[in-house]
Amino acid sequence: MADSIKFTPEEIQEIQGVQSLYNAIVTQAGQVYLEELSLDKKKDQLESNFEEIRSKESEIISTLTTKYGQGQINLETGEFIPADSED
Repeated sequence: MADSIKFTPEEIQEIQGVQSLYNAIVTQAGQVYLEELSLDKKKDQLESNFEEIRSKESEIISTLTTKYGQGQINLETGEFIPADSED
């Protein structure tokens, strides 16, 4: 069996420094992954909320169109302006 060789303190310090940097990178990668999961969940919730709002908007438009016909709404004055019907 061959004799073992002892590293110098500088070599050990250099190896430990690289290991420390490696561990920091792995930790940061894990944090980024968890943040990404959280963002994906928030994105899914926003998409769901957006679809609910669009559905509600369509429902309101349909109800108002049935009640008042085609036209425009002026929210500032609260008035409905009927569209000109060209027969």
